[in-house]
Amino acid sequence: MEDQDNKKHKVFLVDDDTKHLVMLKNHMEKKSSYNLEISIFSNGESCLERMHERPSVVVLDYYLDGIRADAANGLEILKKIKKDYPDSAVIMMSGQDNIKVAVDTIDNGAYDYIIKGESAYIRAQMITDHILKNQNMEQFMVDQKKKENILIGMVIFLFVMLITFAVLNRGFI
Repeated sequence: MEDQDNKKHKVFLVDDDTKHLVMLKNHMEKKSSYNLEISIFSNGESCLERMHERPSVVVLDYYLDGIRADAANGLEILKKIKKDYPDSAVIMMSGQDNIKVAVDTIDNGAYDYIIKGESAYIRAQMITDHILKNQNMEQFMVDQKKKENILIGMVIFLFVMLITFAVLNRGFI
């Protein structure tokens, strides 16, 4: 697909299932409308160590104990991400078709909850694109406000200069 912009958007994928990670990464790289820089992690702790890179989106599995039995689960990682990096959107992905798990993740700051299945990769990519579109729109609005403030400042400056010129030349406006 065609890039919406030239900027690279950091995306972190976190899952203890390596096969799933690679397939999701490949799908998102091929289908996203954005230029994604995707990093993959087999546990949440590794992801947290690199959060200083400020990814726009983190796709996080709920159960992360497939490799290490003592690994923190996705909800614990989600809480740490939202506490220290509230601007990073987190999409929780799980094989759990459990409404309590979904509600807990949303209540703790997840942007969305995806149940692993046939459409999970498509949903993750579509939700990621939606998040990036919203972030781009927010940045556009901030940039427009800055331009507006500069323009207002220039008008005020010109008005003050005009009054000063009139006063110095003993003229009136």
